[in-house]
Amino acid sequence: MSKKAKRLQKISRRLTTHQLRRLQEKDVALGYGDLFDGGAEERSSPYFLGYYSPAGIQYAMEQYGFFDKLREKGYDNFKFHMNIKDPYKQCLALYYDKKVADNLLAELVVKRKHITVYPPFPSGIHGRNFEVIAVEWLCMQHPKERFTPEKPRLPGQKYPGLGLGYTIMEILVIMSKRLRTAGLLNIPDHFHNAQMYSREFHYLEPVYEAKRRAIARDLLNRYSLSTVAWAIDLKCIRENGHSFEWQPAEQVIPIDRDLRDYFDSKEYIQTTNELSEQYSYSLDEKKWEEKKGEIEISKTC
Repeated sequence: MSKKAKRLQKISRRLTTHQLRRLQEKDVALGYGDLFDGGAEERSSPYFLGYYSPAGIQYAMEQYGFFDKLREKGYDNFKFHMNIKDPYKQCLALYYDKKVADNLLAELVVKRKHITVYPPFPSGIHGRNFEVIAVEWLCMQHPKERFTPEKPRLPGQKYPGLGLGYTIMEILVIMSKRLRTAGLLNIPDHFHNAQMYSREFHYLEPVYEAKRRAIARDLLNRYSLSTVAWAIDLKCIRENGHSFEWQPAEQVIPIDRDLRDYFDSKEYIQTTNELSEQYSYSLDEKKWEEKKGEIEISKTC
């Protein structure tokens, strides 16, 4: 565990249930519609993921030093937005000065999800069901910063990142532990997301872990992460001599002991290593030269 993770874990142990669930008057005030328009089952809980109050989340982020990091980058007067109307998919968003798209600093959409694991080899967790916190969407951006040759734009980015991704991931792991779930799940839309967090996240299916490792092995020693990410996004990479298309798949940071043992097992490691040798990746230089001009008009978050 890194020093940063240990520091955040230490802070988390000081946060009490009361501090994290404390409701302010505006959070519990019920209007006429709340009382008479529908039954209790139609009214949403005031808690994020059934546990955290709006004030509790903001207090925790302050204690973790997240807001201080943002202040160091030139942001203040934070505007916090929490949408929990849908009990199955909940959203947090953080702005500075005012709630407009160009002032968005971070947006997170998560939900509780059940996954069933079917390893391609004999395993004690074959067919087991695990509850996880699934990250449906995460956007963290630095609107006052500009891209540079040293830090070029990556697929999905409108502005440079905040450089706080690992902090947020560790906080989400802490949240998952507090909610007693088996892990934190992510389905990366782009290769660079999968690669950047590969020390923490592991693909549930060894074949996807094998492909990620093979891409890193074959391409990242010759090209930058930005070039590889964009080349994959623009379909300029060849897999075993054929056109390659990125396939989003489930990655997990395991918390449950059995799930951790699965990723640490010799069967998972051996299967992944053997599969990675079956894949080779190369950049289609001609196609890349033709397509890389599309980077400037690509979709962004």
